[in-house]
Amino acid sequence: MSRTKSALLFMAAVMGLFVAQPAPAKDVPGTISSYIRSQSNKLVVPRGTASGLKVFFRKFGKYALSVDAAGSNSAVHTVKVCKPTADAVVEKAYLLAASYSNIAIADGDITLNNRPVSWFAAETNDAPAFVDYFHSVLGDVTRIVRNKMDGEPAGCKNFRLVEVNNNFYIDGEILVVVFHVPSATEERTIALLFGGQQLAGDRFEITLSEPFDKTAPGAKAEMGLGTSFSYQNAGTQQYSIINVNGQRLSTSSGGEDDGISSNGGLITVGGYRDSRNNPPDPNATPTNPRSDDERYNLLPYIKNNSTVIRIDTSNPSNDDNIFFAWFDLSAKGQVNQDTDGDGLLDSWERFGYDHDGDGRIDVPIHRRGANFRKKDIFIAYAWMEAAAAGFDPRNPRAAETSSHQPSGAVLRAVVDAFANAPVSNPDGTTGINLHFWNRGGVPHDNDLNPVWTEFDAIMNPLVSEAERRIYHRMLNAHMYSGGTSSGLSRGIPASDFIESLGGWDTNPGTFKERAGTIMHELGHNLGLRHGGVDHENYKPNHLSVMSYLNQTDWLIKNRRPLLDYERFDLEDLDETSLDEGAGLDNAGADAPISDYGVRWVNSGFLMEKRTSAHRNVDWNGNGNSTDSPVAVDLNNSGGNSVLNAGFPEWANIVYDGGDIGASGKSQKRQLVTKPSDLEELTFEQNQRLQRNKVEIK
Repeated sequence: MSRTKSALLFMAAVMGLFVAQPAPAKDVPGTISSYIRSQSNKLVVPRGTASGLKVFFRKFGKYALSVDAAGSNSAVHTVKVCKPTADAVVEKAYLLAASYSNIAIADGDITLNNRPVSWFAAETNDAPAFVDYFHSVLGDVTRIVRNKMDGEPAGCKNFRLVEVNNNFYIDGEILVVVFHVPSATEERTIALLFGGQQLAGDRFEITLSEPFDKTAPGAKAEMGLGTSFSYQNAGTQQYSIINVNGQRLSTSSGGEDDGISSNGGLITVGGYRDSRNNPPDPNATPTNPRSDDERYNLLPYIKNNSTVIRIDTSNPSNDDNIFFAWFDLSAKGQVNQDTDGDGLLDSWERFGYDHDGDGRIDVPIHRRGANFRKKDIFIAYAWMEAAAAGFDPRNPRAAETSSHQPSGAVLRAVVDAFANAPVSNPDGTTGINLHFWNRGGVPHDNDLNPVWTEFDAIMNPLVSEAERRIYHRMLNAHMYSGGTSSGLSRGIPASDFIESLGGWDTNPGTFKERAGTIMHELGHNLGLRHGGVDHENYKPNHLSVMSYLNQTDWLIKNRRPLLDYERFDLEDLDETSLDEGAGLDNAGADAPISDYGVRWVNSGFLMEKRTSAHRNVDWNGNGNSTDSPVAVDLNNSGGNSVLNAGFPEWANIVYDGGDIGASGKSQKRQLVTKPSDLEELTFEQNQRLQRNKVEIK
């Protein structure tokens, strides 16, 4: 059975646990049902979550918003659209919907005024331990709304919603309409965001084009949130926290204001009939669904003449799905603008990062080489000092001859690899700027154990909480967990990693071993896996330092070592039917890989062809490089299968893993499916590879 088919069957089994299982009456609405919780120990699933809320509409001009939501256990309910003036016309209209229990919302599952709605965007979010538990969708319904509202007098009209399928699992819908108002006397910024809030925290950062005068006539700064699967009846404590510029605005956001107090109707959005007044006690938790209307006036929290407004959200109950936000500002501005897409907001890269919203810059990356028009990655590193005698039980009188500090040449090799990356930038250049920040030496520790507890004890004092929004943290250590592993990433993706070659006979590692391992572990931080498209290691059709085949020896190009991630769209290899004459296939044309060599494993031997990977590769090692078909286990997996490829890694980097970026410390999507996916190359494994190396002509 192919890996693809196995994966599909596995996913089908997983989904089967979540399909249409009505919550027992004893379950509190807005919580994971006891049935599903009882099945959780049967699954091996990654930890994950959505990517945060992203802007999908932003305009400055004479505009006004209408927002309303509805949800019920009836298949039919209504929402209102309120037209501000007779001359107002519909600029854009969007319908959003959210479901729970891993139920997706398909095109046509919902109708608006008897017209089926198609979705142009979809996002998933997780409940703790339940991947993709929430599904949210976004559709353009401008024509439907425009046909009913344009030419009508000012006022509100009903729109009929029908949940054709999965009514019980769809919590409700939000209808948001942007009106262009020619008669308006004030211009404003309207911004709409869709996605899934990071449960542990998200940040919205509004950058204004000029200082905001909050005392001017008509000054306005409002925000609204759309949330599903939040239940606050009788004071149930399911809520989100809102802070503005470091000050608490609400500790009671959420609830079922626009729906009903039952699963399948848990929906709320700040909008129609909601008060503009903020909760009277910002620190009070909810006593009922109306403790907070999810419509907020930001003016009291903004200093006059500010150019940046920061809003931080978090969900302590860990099971609310914030999937929509809107902003209405009497100023020209941008929300979470990241021009170059490196996870670092433009305002941080241009003016520095203010972590706590007090108006003082905490991390001046604008003075450390950041460029808002070219991708940047920042790494703060510390290194263990040389050990005195006694560090090695095999030779107790020996002392280390050098510290674990990486040389300038090692770091330059990694910097150069990123500078040469086939990644385009808004400034017209290619490549990624990699910045290393030396935090100095730390006392020698023979064995980090427990690894991340000791890592944090060393690195937390050296890299502040604010700096962790910007910097990956690297510790050049001796060993960890009692083994000889070359390194470790805290997850895939993540923002912490270790290089640990102290247990190798080359301690602290050769130039190539160190640069290759640092780039390998950083790759995991950036969302890359041992097999490119999957976790399958030792694949010849994965030309990357992420493969153990290339971690310490690097890739081969023009018969010379090359430090690189996968940059090609290579074809799969079917180990049951290989064509040696074809070698590796690159989608489109083979010319780009003609100067590359290729490595593979055959019966325990490391085979290496140093050029022309695109043709005449003697996979079975019999001296004839044109056999076809042949069957060979190319990655020593113990059987023949399809080795998947087609994953150019440079184009798939995750820049905001772990603590990096506006979302900060969060349960961001993890691609790891089992602990072994994070196990790394050991000294013993590398020795076996190097000892059994065979060059093929």
